[in-house]
Amino acid sequence: MAGNTGFVTEQWIEHAFAEDRVVVARKDAGSLSGGRITTIDLENDADSETVLSSYRFDRIVYFFESLTLHSDSDGNLGRLRGVLHATRDIAAQVLLVTGPESEFTHAGNDEARETSKSLMSRAGEELGRYYAQTYAMSVKIVRCPYLYEPHHVDASSYLDGLFEHASEGKIEFCERPEQEAYFLCADDLAELVRRIYDDWTTAYEVLHVPNAFHPTFRDFAQAIANGFPEAKIRYGADAPYGYPDDDGVLRRRYGWSPRYSVVDDLPMAIDTWRQAKEKHDRRAEHRFWQRLQRHSRILGAVEIVVAAILVEWLVVATSGQSQISQIDFRMLYVVIAGTIYGLNAGVFAAALACMGVLFEYSRNGASFLPLLYDPTNWLTFVAYLIVGAVCGYVRMRNQEHVRFVRDENDLLRERLTFLRGLYQGVLDDRTMLRRQILGRRDSFGKMYEMTRRLDEVQPQKIYRTAIQIMQDTLETDCLGIYRLDESQRFARLVAASPQEEAILPKSADVAAYDKVMRDIEAKGLWVNRELDGNLPMYAAGVREHGRIGVVIVIRKAAADQMNLYYRNLFLIICGLVESAMTRAFEYEHAARQSMLVPGTSLLNWPSFREKLRAAVELGNDRMGSHLLLIVTDQYPEAGDFNERIIRSIRETDDAGVLADGSVCLLMNQAGERELPIVSARLARNGLNVRNVDAQSEADLLAEPDADGEAS
Repeated sequence: MAGNTGFVTEQWIEHAFAEDRVVVARKDAGSLSGGRITTIDLENDADSETVLSSYRFDRIVYFFESLTLHSDSDGNLGRLRGVLHATRDIAAQVLLVTGPESEFTHAGNDEARETSKSLMSRAGEELGRYYAQTYAMSVKIVRCPYLYEPHHVDASSYLDGLFEHASEGKIEFCERPEQEAYFLCADDLAELVRRIYDDWTTAYEVLHVPNAFHPTFRDFAQAIANGFPEAKIRYGADAPYGYPDDDGVLRRRYGWSPRYSVVDDLPMAIDTWRQAKEKHDRRAEHRFWQRLQRHSRILGAVEIVVAAILVEWLVVATSGQSQISQIDFRMLYVVIAGTIYGLNAGVFAAALACMGVLFEYSRNGASFLPLLYDPTNWLTFVAYLIVGAVCGYVRMRNQEHVRFVRDENDLLRERLTFLRGLYQGVLDDRTMLRRQILGRRDSFGKMYEMTRRLDEVQPQKIYRTAIQIMQDTLETDCLGIYRLDESQRFARLVAASPQEEAILPKSADVAAYDKVMRDIEAKGLWVNRELDGNLPMYAAGVREHGRIGVVIVIRKAAADQMNLYYRNLFLIICGLVESAMTRAFEYEHAARQSMLVPGTSLLNWPSFREKLRAAVELGNDRMGSHLLLIVTDQYPEAGDFNERIIRSIRETDDAGVLADGSVCLLMNQAGERELPIVSARLARNGLNVRNVDAQSEADLLAEPDADGEAS
């Protein structure tokens, strides 16, 4: 996560990325902590390209500066470009979260509100769109209201500034009182980010976050005034602006809508701000003592001087007492000072004691000349200095020993922390690799999951499952599966990706794709190395009884998908699909007679219902379409009727008998538009039919099991 990450907290990360290892780029790199959270400074420690290439991120979230109302920071377009440019060769999912200003409109018209910040916000969005289209990056943009965080200070700079001014007795807004306040709680954004990544698609799109509660700045100011009754409110005269209404996309696709209102959360935010301010004030009360502690030498010197004055007073006070006069208070003072404060302090205390002796000589009226000429009088001064130096030296030596032991312990502690970090890193790597083995799209565990899901005996279900698996594993939405007829002259579309179902032709002439079929026959795979727009980028065949029966195609592929790894992965998955389809074809061929109504080519009701259910599932997933037609005429001769059925339907279609004995035709990959053509073709073969709507299909599938019989 990079950009305007001031509101990102440990709780926010736990909500949005509960199982991921997260790297947050922010200036106060030490404010976040946790085993899964790493903080860096992109501006000082390393550039974006180095960091992104080192970590190889799967997901990247960039927060624009415009998410903060009246932010003084610039848009940091250079940093955004650096992040996008460094991500262009990484298969990462990039989410750009922008502010609301690019969607602001004037009250009287629909023109965009042109401000410097809105221009920078739209410029950032254009950068995202450019990289998504040029480098085929997976980019989405979320336009949301201004963010606020009620649980932490320094996360909502706009609110903190308002509270600070309100505590001083004034609340000033640039906006008018009737102007709507567009705010979104950071917790709501965390939930939205989690749901977007849980249901991520590769298509570039812009998502709009609604302003659900529609509070005005009058409501906003009143909520702050309730917490600061003495504050006076003053509004501005900025031109009013609007924000688009809810388009319902986030609610329908992700089941998400905002839960928290800024007006309801303001009392909590005010209490959080006040508690932080009280802690700050309490810390300020101790600044004097903290300052003294930082200047310990000055404090020690003052203490030594004061103690020397007290000692001299004690000497004077006890000079007339014979027993107490035997105690040398000055020597005791020097010993204590040297033992407590060290060598320099001991010598300094000895010097003060010597000055005290000289002061006593002067006070008694003695001359200083005997001191100079009689060396025996120097012994007192020498003794004070030696005692002060020895006591201070012992103190200093003990301090050095303690410091050495402490440094050695710190070194051992650092080594222990380093080794513990290595051990924890090994454990994290082990856990990560285990998850990759069991969960990565190209892992053995994933291959086992694919094999398990493909374990079906009905080809229609395998078509659907194969499309789902390939979309997830190959990261493409351009898949199609074709079934070749007995003559291998035509290929019929049996399933396709939702985006391709309306684009891929329902029927294809195999002769037009002779180059593709030759490569599939010879190598098992077609790769469009010449980038011919009329041919698929990849195609692989599934053999049935020794010849190609099914062809799987990828119509389009990104530039980074035209490599050996992607080709081999496509071949491996096609091999799994081929094994499953071959098994299903063989089972269907072996069990064909038990699935038919005796004496006819019509499927009995249980078998036909499974075919119909598979077709409905394909339609619900938008991977295919079908028509269910009921034959309205009666045909007494079963042989003639069977001939009509065989002539009228394709190999990909099915004919069966309902529980009530009615004959139905399941026309796969045909919709309402093809109904007149299909009806005319059937009428030419003497079959009159009527269409069955979706509700009637659902009622048929809900009926209990019963074997139908031919009439």
